[in-house]
Amino acid sequence: MSKEGMSRRGFLRGAALTGAGVLMAGAAVGCSPKAAESGAANAETVSGGGASPAHRWQSEAAAAWRTPIDPIADDQIADGGTFDVVVVGGGQSGTWCARSASMNGASVAVLETQSEADFLYVGGEVGTVNCQWALEHGATEIDREDFMNELFRRNAGRSNQRLIRDYVYHSGEYLDWALEDLDDPDWLNDPANVHVFSADHSENMVMDPSGYKYYLGTVNFRPAAETGAPTWNWGEKVMKHHRDKAIEDGTQWNWAYRALYLEKDDSGRIAAVIAQKLDDETYHRFTANKGVVLAAGDFSADEDMLRDINDEYRHLAESYGNIEAAAAGSMFGVRNGDGLKMGVWAGGHVEVGPRAGMNTGQVGTGAPWGPGFVILNQSGRRFCDECAGGAEGAGYMIPRQPRGYVVSIADANWREVVEKMPPCHGGIDQTNGVSYNSLESNAAKIDAAQPSSEADENGLFCANTLEELLDAIGIYDDDQKATALAELERFNGFAANGKDEDFAMDPRILKALDTPPFYATVAASDAISMGLCQTAGLDISSEHEVLDEMLAPMPGLYSIGNNSGNRYIVNYATPLSGMSLGFCLTEGMTLGKKLAEA
Repeated sequence: MSKEGMSRRGFLRGAALTGAGVLMAGAAVGCSPKAAESGAANAETVSGGGASPAHRWQSEAAAAWRTPIDPIADDQIADGGTFDVVVVGGGQSGTWCARSASMNGASVAVLETQSEADFLYVGGEVGTVNCQWALEHGATEIDREDFMNELFRRNAGRSNQRLIRDYVYHSGEYLDWALEDLDDPDWLNDPANVHVFSADHSENMVMDPSGYKYYLGTVNFRPAAETGAPTWNWGEKVMKHHRDKAIEDGTQWNWAYRALYLEKDDSGRIAAVIAQKLDDETYHRFTANKGVVLAAGDFSADEDMLRDINDEYRHLAESYGNIEAAAAGSMFGVRNGDGLKMGVWAGGHVEVGPRAGMNTGQVGTGAPWGPGFVILNQSGRRFCDECAGGAEGAGYMIPRQPRGYVVSIADANWREVVEKMPPCHGGIDQTNGVSYNSLESNAAKIDAAQPSSEADENGLFCANTLEELLDAIGIYDDDQKATALAELERFNGFAANGKDEDFAMDPRILKALDTPPFYATVAASDAISMGLCQTAGLDISSEHEVLDEMLAPMPGLYSIGNNSGNRYIVNYATPLSGMSLGFCLTEGMTLGKKLAEA
């Protein structure tokens, strides 16, 4: 297609409609976005605006990021090539899409903002359903319909159920293929490299505490010695292998190219991506004959996007009277929401809320014994069933407590509870011979704690009585301390009777705190977290097509991974940890093959 056939006005039409709808919402006060992380391009050509007000409420934050940048003059844009598929983002889902499309005969270009030297595949837990390798290494077979029903229930019926079905029926077979293609059985059979989360679990493990069902199926690729390690075996071994294979199949991997915006042809179809090569700031047009795939990840590093899209995060900060509490950042790489912005500027629609983030707005206790243990708030009172919903159950309740601190408490028999908790988020990995968040490594921390008036180097308090423990913690006044002691006595009574009359904790988990020494961790109740990533994004169909404001597919435009939504609603509280990477694998493989065969 010639440059003349590409409509810059088409780009502006879709963008102007989206921006105008936001601007009409009115303006108030909010907060300024931080400067982009490393790899950001020239602000005048990419960011689309100057300095922002110091404080900004939702409507202004929305207008700031939803207002499109000005298109680049045509005579400044070089031809980057014409391909069947152009993938924006070379991370988890983008790599799988490129691999699948190229192995099925499509010509593919990948645009990745980071340089090859700086790039990192993030994550190491891969949750799939009925992967044969996992079943042979300690996982249990999952009833697919039961799993779908559990996930639908957790999402309050709001997720795209066809997307969930594709994951449930195909994720396991895709992971089996991905591992078999490594052709390295010795590496795969070494638990120091890869193992099933809690494969060596106790026979007392409860897979449905307080009615929340969990499943054994997460394959953990984290290194056995995690301390100080910047990478995961999943990325270093598996993802790099398949990226190299995609390149061998002809994929053009463009490092340090930041995609800026999309172009439509005269029919209104998305037909090209305009990108900037960051080392020389030149502009290039990458034309796609079959489809553009947005796989650029989430928007954790963009405060305007966080405060506009993640409602719970913004609402919590507003309830504190401090919008700055809803801060942005990026744990790994560049997560500035470029893919989501481009989709919206072209006319795409952001999924309807409640919108989820992975641990966003959650507060953890930092306890090495994980979920399932008594938690007291600043008033000295329990406030939830501590075993329901894994770490998310209490984690999302903590910010709703009186300002101050929360305390997680265990006793000398803490193992009895840990061994009963399932492989949920925040749960302790019971597989033998691994160190990351394992029963062995956490036991070493707890066993090292000694009675003292101060926390040890691991943040643990230890005492011979519950009263001495509360004194050592030092967060309670006399009245609060009395309330806390009475609450613990009440809890122990419930445990003795096998019935939690306050919050209905599962009686199989319910255990008295009656054996010294006693242990505790303390966390600030209002230390809300940005989370690992955002899981809200563009509205997509079950075929991964980006939907417009009328919720109709936009020809030529697709979205996968955390660039898209419709998977996790309310929060990322899944019955299987590692589902995010499992979804990236499933969506990328499925869409890549579909586009190649189109």
